Amino acid sequence: MSGLYIHIPFCGSRCPYCDFSFVVRKDHHAERYVKALLKEFRTRTAGNRPQYDTIFFGGGTPSEIDPRFLNGILAEVQSVADLSSRIEITAEANPEDRDHFYPIRESGVNRLSLGVQALDNESLKALGRRHSKESALAAYDSARCAGFDNINIDLIFGAPDQSRLDWENTLDRAIELDPEHFSVYGLTIERDTAFDRRRKKGQLPLPTEGVQADMYEAAVERLGESDYIQYEISNFSKPGKACRHNIACWERQPYLGIGLSAHSFLNGCRTWNNRDLMAYIEKVESTGLAIEEEEIISDESEQLEQIMLGLRRPDGIPEELTRHATKLDDLLESRLIERTNGRIRLTPPGLLLADLVCAELVKEL
Repeated sequence: MSGLYIHIPFCGSRCPYCDFSFVVRKDHHAERYVKALLKEFRTRTAGNRPQYDTIFFGGGTPSEIDPRFLNGILAEVQSVADLSSRIEITAEANPEDRDHFYPIRESGVNRLSLGVQALDNESLKALGRRHSKESALAAYDSARCAGFDNINIDLIFGAPDQSRLDWENTLDRAIELDPEHFSVYGLTIERDTAFDRRRKKGQLPLPTEGVQADMYEAAVERLGESDYIQYEISNFSKPGKACRHNIACWERQPYLGIGLSAHSFLNGCRTWNNRDLMAYIEKVESTGLAIEEEEIISDESEQLEQIMLGLRRPDGIPEELTRHATKLDDLLESRLIERTNGRIRLTPPGLLLADLVCAELVKEL
């Protein structure tokens, strides 16, 4: 079994922190794009009948487009692939698209990832989101009414001018909703985004690093007290409700990615598609593919991936993977990592500095 990632690049607006490959909604491109996407899928799967355990519609905002497109995509996938009897089919969605939730559920999607981000209107405004606290709560109710019994809520901490109290209030209200899963991310300022430009001008009043660390620790504590299991740095679930698609990616299991900028990992090779919408469409229309680059994973690259992906999980990695890491003892002494039963894993302080710890471990490999 493997996974299938399907990229739907359309959004209603551009969030000031986002650097993903997407297009501000252009209805006249949607049908042509979906036709190209399905042609790419048929080309990539020609000559075999793949088996999928998970399907993930990411974006962009999959809920933004007419649900008939998602229905058509899933119908095509089912015609050429075998789906697990316990298939997990996730679609990312925004609260403002709640009128689409019922037809999305009817199409076969059985897990909804809802981009709530915050439950106070000042933070939502600061993040450039189009919905309000009230509409986010209404959207959650709509998702339940549509029949979704597996819902993830995305939250972002560290928004401009956000206080720890603002964040704790968001956490408490979100936990009251009782979703099956939370994804909790610190705001990251990516290059060439609107937030990046504002920061360079000194116009982005972000919480201090210390406050952001407190916010993350508050999330870990409150979610743990509410019986959510932390199974990755940013992901928390009720028992049995972890996102199987993401786990498979972290465990380096094979997956096919189709659509604009989509990545794939198959047969020890990583590929990624063109990031320009029209270039992607035209390339697929003419050749059936839009692969821009590929990388054959060497033994060294495999080791690096195992470290960087494995450390995100509670079990960590086998100590053997770090046998040549010159900074291992320093990180152990700093209590950013710990050695337990032949495995290396991040400590709670290390979770806050995961990227730095990983960089130090792989520096001399």
